[in-house]
Amino acid sequence: MKKPTNERAPATRTRRKARPPAKERQRVLPQRILQHPQCAQCLPAKCCRYFSLQIDTPRTKRDFDDLLWMIAHQQVSIYIEKRKWFLMIHTQCRFLDTDTNMCTIYQTRPQMCREHSVKECEWHGPYDFEEHFKSYEELKKWMKRRRMS
Repeated sequence: MKKPTNERAPATRTRRKARPPAKERQRVLPQRILQHPQCAQCLPAKCCRYFSLQIDTPRTKRDFDDLLWMIAHQQVSIYIEKRKWFLMIHTQCRFLDTDTNMCTIYQTRPQMCREHSVKECEWHGPYDFEEHFKSYEELKKWMKRRRMS
């Protein structure tokens, strides 16, 4: 029976190409990907700087009070579009490279991003909201005009 030894087999060396640091690799990838020309011109990358969730249409005083609570938080607004209510959270996607204004995970981006159409893009101009409440005060004023407060 052989006695165990602490000796290791000699390592074989293979040559690998030197890879740039991870941050640089992320920036190179989106440059090669063909994007819609409109995306390249959209310098603020609007679609990557917020997300919205549809919320129940408020009907009671308590519902409106809940909306006031939501909009009292920073980086939050509420809007009405086609008679539907939405909560908008103003926060940048962590995969948006602000130097190149491109997605660092473009090839593996979420389905929601893949389905985003340039035909409905915010780049065309201002949002087409019936109402857009950007502050607690704006919503409170709107409620008062409609005698909902």
